[in-house]
Amino acid sequence: MNFRGMKLILPIIIYMIVGFGPASAASFYIWTSSIHVGEKVQVNDIILTVDKDIRTGALALVVEGEGKLLFDGQKMQVENLNISFTVFGNYGVVTVESAEPFSVNTNGDIQALKEENKRLKAENVSLTKQVKSLQKENEKLKQQVSELQNKLKDLPNAAALNVQIVNLTKENRELKAQLANITNKYNALQAKADFLEQQNEEYRKMIQTLLQEASQKSEQSYIEKAKKEKLIGSVIIKTLIAAGGIVGLIGFLLYRGKRSWEYGGL
Repeated sequence: MNFRGMKLILPIIIYMIVGFGPASAASFYIWTSSIHVGEKVQVNDIILTVDKDIRTGALALVVEGEGKLLFDGQKMQVENLNISFTVFGNYGVVTVESAEPFSVNTNGDIQALKEENKRLKAENVSLTKQVKSLQKENEKLKQQVSELQNKLKDLPNAAALNVQIVNLTKENRELKAQLANITNKYNALQAKADFLEQQNEEYRKMIQTLLQEASQKSEQSYIEKAKKEKLIGSVIIKTLIAAGGIVGLIGFLLYRGKRSWEYGGL
């Protein structure tokens, strides 16, 4: 099997070897992984990066924070960790051994941790500002409480004031009850006034209707009376004319008879 095939079947391996018996009572924690150029792995607080020399093409493991390089086949101890580096073609294999458990984070985990760390720092700054603001507000409140306590101490009749407050509270409740009673009476009177106003409006409409009907009847009666009086006047005039005609005829006849008698006597 070539090294590339080994890389595919062995991306990340973490295992533990436990010794049994009186000769080996210790537990060993071992982590092995293949890492390409530019990839990073964080073991506890130590960041391991595989780098490549542009001139020679040699791979090396950069132990950040320590300022050291591990080339093919080399190893070193950092804190309680034993780190070794082996090159296989275009990638390297890192092995970490320790007698104590340790944590391992890959590239994605490191980036996520950086983002989380950045977010937590921003939250920490915001929380720090809030804490400072709350501390200032707390100091102001403490000062106000202290001033109020001093004022209460200076009051000669604090108990009497408390009694007055209780009495005022009681009077306030009684006034509220009286106000509620007056409000109810007002609402009842308002409802009665609205009812009477409605009745008055109905009466006004009825009176207006009766007046209109009476006016119409009076006008009709006046018209009929005028017609009757006009008819009577016409009859009288006609009677007078007829009487005048009769009287004139009688006079003419008498005059004619008189003239006839005078001419006959001559």
